[in-house]
Amino acid sequence: MNGSISGEALARDWSLSVGDGEFVNAKPVSARLGLAVQLKFFASRGFFAEVGADLPQDAVSYVAEQLGVGGADLSGYDFSGRSGRRHCAEILQYLGFRRMKRADREALTVWISTELCPGGMTVGALMEQVFLWCLDSKIFGPSRKELERVVRSERQRFLEAYLGRVADRLRPETVALMEAALADPDSASGFHTIKGDAGQASLDNIIAITERLAFIQDLKLPRDLLSLPGKSWVEQIVRRVAGEKASEMRRHAPERQLGLYAVFLMSREAQIIDGMIDLLVETVHKIGVRSKRKVIAGIARDIEKVYGKERLLVEIAGAAIDDPSGRICDVIFPVAGKEKLTAIVNEYRAKGALDRRIYKVMRGSYAGMSRSLLNFVERRCRVKRYAALDAGATNFSAFRR
Repeated sequence: MNGSISGEALARDWSLSVGDGEFVNAKPVSARLGLAVQLKFFASRGFFAEVGADLPQDAVSYVAEQLGVGGADLSGYDFSGRSGRRHCAEILQYLGFRRMKRADREALTVWISTELCPGGMTVGALMEQVFLWCLDSKIFGPSRKELERVVRSERQRFLEAYLGRVADRLRPETVALMEAALADPDSASGFHTIKGDAGQASLDNIIAITERLAFIQDLKLPRDLLSLPGKSWVEQIVRRVAGEKASEMRRHAPERQLGLYAVFLMSREAQIIDGMIDLLVETVHKIGVRSKRKVIAGIARDIEKVYGKERLLVEIAGAAIDDPSGRICDVIFPVAGKEKLTAIVNEYRAKGALDRRIYKVMRGSYAGMSRSLLNFVERRCRVKRYAALDAGATNFSAFRR
């Protein structure tokens, strides 16, 4: 086993007590190191090492130093042979362990299903907990492979029970919509479409992702069941469904299929809302940048920068003083023509109205987007109203829903 062990862990898990030393030193010198490392390995993990490679080299060297044996070579120790098996039996007797009985196995199974499985731990993590349970109970269980079969079986049984519970809470109309989404996965609310990304910021993509969100919310899924298992379970289910195609989903048993899909949709709803917010923020930013660019380009086209305005104003003022009673066309225009005066006025107005003009263009863009969104909402309300009429709804509360 690669990797180093801290000094604290070595002292805690691999130090030989006086009793341990007497137990090990009663054996021939050639067998002492193998017996000692098996003893400490089992005492800390609850199972025996099958080969020397399972043992941390730092720990082997630490135990060898305590025993005073030369080197830390375990190549001569037979872990799986007759002497190795006999040593394991002696270790169990020395530590006060007993073999697992039927009642112990049943208690372990109940503990796995009620305490461990709801957390959604992996099989490896569950196995570590099972061995620690056996260690605390002074029970030596069956082989590692048999315990792993028990763990996998209970883990699968918990998942199937949870998916069945979710499927049982689905309404008939919800089941029909979900089955239709799997039958036509590329439709607007199909299985593949729901799994797709939001795409780039555009009005069409905002409407498309809004339709996906509306489809999920219309299903009235049992969202309270999403918090029943651990978060790890939900993440595992979502990853599994996200990696499957519609054809693969349809091959599941009906109850399992609906349970998997329902959990995925309940989790997917939050992701779609996040994606919609990102689209809206990005769209607003794009509208602002595009509006500013449009306004500045318009100002650049419409305005001719006027140079020497101070000198020109002085000449206009001098002409007005020399002939205060004269007409503008006779006094002012010969100094500064109408076109040049118009350019000065336009330049002045543009400088003070940039933000206002940008806001005006942005407001027009918002209005266009709002009208499209309102039309979309109106169409959805109309469809829901007709659906309520087809179902025989006659009161006003049905239409409001």
